[in-house]
Amino acid sequence: MTLPPPIDWREAGLGIDADIPEDRRVTGANWRTWPFNRWAFQHTRRLVPSVPLAGADRPAPLPERPAGLSALRFAGENGEALDWETYVASTYTDAMIVLHRGVIVYETYRNGMTAATPHHLFSVTKSIVGLLAETLIAGGAVAADLATVEAVPELGASAFAGTTLRQLLDMTDGIGFDEDYANLDSDVHRYSASYWMPDVAKGGTLPALAALTRREAAPGTAFRYRTPIADAAAWVLRRATGRSLARLVAEHVWKPAGCGDPAHFLLDTGGHEIAGSGLNATARDLARLARFLMAGGPVAEALIAGGDRALFAAGAANMRPDHSYRGFWWVDHAPPPALMAMGVYGQRLHIEPESDLAIIRLASTPLPSNIASEPLHARAFAALRARLG
Repeated sequence: MTLPPPIDWREAGLGIDADIPEDRRVTGANWRTWPFNRWAFQHTRRLVPSVPLAGADRPAPLPERPAGLSALRFAGENGEALDWETYVASTYTDAMIVLHRGVIVYETYRNGMTAATPHHLFSVTKSIVGLLAETLIAGGAVAADLATVEAVPELGASAFAGTTLRQLLDMTDGIGFDEDYANLDSDVHRYSASYWMPDVAKGGTLPALAALTRREAAPGTAFRYRTPIADAAAWVLRRATGRSLARLVAEHVWKPAGCGDPAHFLLDTGGHEIAGSGLNATARDLARLARFLMAGGPVAEALIAGGDRALFAAGAANMRPDHSYRGFWWVDHAPPPALMAMGVYGQRLHIEPESDLAIIRLASTPLPSNIASEPLHARAFAALRARLG
């Protein structure tokens, strides 16, 4: 599909102010669609209820040493030679940071975004929740084999019966759910009403999870990626610790990583943090998180080692060969191995510990799925890696 060219939201006149014509105004109904998302992904607190995410009193410093990338060339989508600036501009980038050997070598903000602007991260949120869970498990605060329904009895009559926290974190729980964003009748669109549509789905994610009664595979026997699983894991963590998700993330992930810019979680229609798609943060805080992970430690090492590759291959071999999935992180095992957190509409946190390289991309693409752009990003990252040595 041919995508429209990038636009500047200021030129388009988008926003929620009354003096903007109604057909160009961002609303609760259109904020995730093009071109309204260009403004909305930087202003979600004006559209959806939210709660702040507390960070470090003093954000960790991020040294800068700009590297010239103008000479980079790699193959574009049609085989043409593409330069770095054209790549960044044509992929609907709102913010991008390249972190190499602990310093920022490239940083850009577009479409009205600044270094202090929190951007909607969509499913990158899952990976932050996964990092939280793995940290709690490693510290003995929560058991990996904790039964889902032991922690959350409300799910006892659902397909979550018989699953464990570990199976949720690795998406091997076997719950039946259609995540096809292109199909407006798919489960994911009905389920997301518990996120954004209080008139349609009151009570938030917990009753929506309890309504999932279809099972596709026995727990622990197959991998398949589905958004509600992150929300189920978050409910297990809340109940096991007696704390809110925002407080847990702040204490065990955000503050230890030195993240301290403005950040917030969007709340579901029941008033709880959305674990599958609700975090909003700055590109710089994601760079701090990447540097924190690249410093190593048992949790980071366990994540980069990856999950069950056989189960992943059976469920997603065509989508991502040589990958696995662990703790809500995608793991690329092809050298150099990489940890990846990804969200729809172009959000990406790419970490290569061996290369001491991290790439943060925040965007507002016209289409939700990132699959079509994967080969282009892979070529761009390979060229970048070669340039930085």
